[in-house]
Amino acid sequence: MIKRPTRLSAQVFLDLPPVLGHYLENTRTSWIETSPPSGKVSFMGRVGVFEDVESLAVERRQVIQTLGRDRARSLYYRIGFEQGRRDALRHLEQYEGNVRLALQAVTVFAQMLGKLVAEPVRFEFDLESNTLYREITLQSSTEAAVHRLVTTEAADSVCWTTCGYLAGHTSEVLGRRVIAMEKSCSASGKGPCRILAKFENEYGEEANWVRNAFKVDSIDAELTARDEQIVQLKETASRSAAALNSINRRLKSDLLLDSLIAESENMQSVMRRAKQVAQSDVPVLMVGEPGTGRATLAKAIHLCSARKAGAFEVVDCRALAASLLVQELAGFAQGAFQGASRGHTGALARANKGTTYFDEITHLTPEAQGMLLRAMEDKTVTPLGAQEPQKADVRVIAATQYDPQTQMTHGKIREDLYYAIAIGRMDVPPLRDRLDCILPLAHAFMVDARDRYDRPAAQFSKEFKQALLDCAWPGNLRQLRNTIEHAVVFGPNRELGIEDLPEEIISFRSVRPSQELTGDVLRAMLKRTRGNRSEAAELLGIGRTTLWRLMKREGID
Repeated sequence: MIKRPTRLSAQVFLDLPPVLGHYLENTRTSWIETSPPSGKVSFMGRVGVFEDVESLAVERRQVIQTLGRDRARSLYYRIGFEQGRRDALRHLEQYEGNVRLALQAVTVFAQMLGKLVAEPVRFEFDLESNTLYREITLQSSTEAAVHRLVTTEAADSVCWTTCGYLAGHTSEVLGRRVIAMEKSCSASGKGPCRILAKFENEYGEEANWVRNAFKVDSIDAELTARDEQIVQLKETASRSAAALNSINRRLKSDLLLDSLIAESENMQSVMRRAKQVAQSDVPVLMVGEPGTGRATLAKAIHLCSARKAGAFEVVDCRALAASLLVQELAGFAQGAFQGASRGHTGALARANKGTTYFDEITHLTPEAQGMLLRAMEDKTVTPLGAQEPQKADVRVIAATQYDPQTQMTHGKIREDLYYAIAIGRMDVPPLRDRLDCILPLAHAFMVDARDRYDRPAAQFSKEFKQALLDCAWPGNLRQLRNTIEHAVVFGPNRELGIEDLPEEIISFRSVRPSQELTGDVLRAMLKRTRGNRSEAAELLGIGRTTLWRLMKREGID
C-alpha cells in the first residue's frame, strides 16, 4: 500500500541516496543487455527496441507533417504522460511505496535510457496548502536534439514527451493531476531546458493546451464533426441564400411597377394609370382601403420616375398629433419655441428633388393643408422660427381610405388642395374585388415565407386555395400576407389544408348557399361565437333551424 505524504522537504532532493546514485556512478552499465541471436534488447529485464536519434527525427517529422504541430504536440505530451504513469507504478513497487525514492527515480532511469541528464533545482510540496513546485534543469535533452534535426527554426518549447513523462510520473506518485511545462528549451539556442511542474490548478491559461491535449478527439471523430459542421454550414448558407432571394424578390416587387401582381382587369387599369403618372411629375391621390398596397404602389411610382434618385419621405398623418403636423412638415429652427434646443428639417425639405407620401391625408389639419398647398406652388417651405425658406421641390403622393368628395363636404380636406393633388387620382380596388389576384399574390407570399422560415415543402392544397378565394379579406393584402405566413409557419412542412388557416379567415369566408357550408366553416363560426348558435346563424346568413340541420349533417354536437 502506498502511503502518500502531505509534505516533502526540498533538501532531500538535492542529493541522490546510494540506492539510486550507484546507477549513475559507472561509466559503463550492465543494466542494458543485447542478444543478437534472439534479436532482443532489454533494460533491467524490460524488452525494448533501440532507435537512434535520426530515426526518431524521421518519425517526429512525419507526425508533425501529418497531424500539424498543435495536434502532434498534444499527442506527444499524452504519450509521455501515460509512459510516466506506468513507470511511476513500477518505481513505487520497486521501492516498496517510498514516495521520495520514486520521485527521484524518474530522472535517474530516464538518464540511464539516454533520454536526458537532469539536475534538480527546487522542490516544494505541501498538500495542506495545495502547492507543488518542482523545477528541473536538463543539461542534456535527447528530444530537443531530435527536434533540431527536424527543423532548424528556433523553438521556445519542444520537449513535449519529456514534459508529459515528468507530469504523468509525478501525478501518479502524488495522486494529484500535475502539469509540467518548459519555461525555456535548448532548441531555442538559449541555454538548457528548464521544466517546471505544478498542480494543474496552479497553472493559468498558459497551460490550456495541455489541458486540451487530454480532450483531443481522434482524427476520424474530428473529420466526422467537421463533415457535420460543413453540412450545417451548407444548410445555413442555403437558408441565407433563400432569405436573400426572398429579400430581392420583395424589393423587386416593392420597387418595380412591372413586378407588381395585377391579374384582375380593375387592377391592371390601376397599373396602366400608375405607369402614366410615373412618367410625369403630377401629384397623385390614391383612394382605397387600408392594406390594398397603396404605399407599395406609391414607392414604385417614385422609383420609376425621374425623381428616383431623391428621397422618399413618408408622413403618417394619423400617427402625429395635430400640434405636431406642421412641425413635421415644415421643420423648425433652433429656439423657435420652448424646448427647441436644436433645429429640425421637415419632411418636405428632406424630400427636396424627391417624393413625399402622405398616408391618410384627410387627417392633416387645415393649417398643415394650407402650408402643403403653398409648398407645392412655391417649391419652398419656411421652417417655424426661421427667416429664410428652404427648397422643397417635391412630388406629392397622397392616400386616403375615404371618399374625397364626402370629405370636402365635411371640411376634412380643402377643396383647392384636393384639386391640386387629384390630377393623377387612382382608385385602388380592395382585394375582394380582385379575385384573379388572390392566388398569385398568395403564392408570392408563400414563396417568401418558405424562404424566410426554411419550410421548402409548403404547398397549397385545392381546399386551401378555395378557402382563400372564398374569404372576403377585409384586411386586404396585409391580411392575406399574414394569413399565408401563419399557415407556412404553424402548418406542416408539406401540403397546407384548410385546417392550417387561422379560424377568423374561415369565418370571414363569403356567405354561400347552405348546401355548400362545410363542417370546417361551421366549427370555426361556432368557435368564434363561443357556441352561440343564433349569432353563428346570423353571421352565416342562414336561419337557426338551418344551422341545426347542417350541424347534424356534419356530426357537430
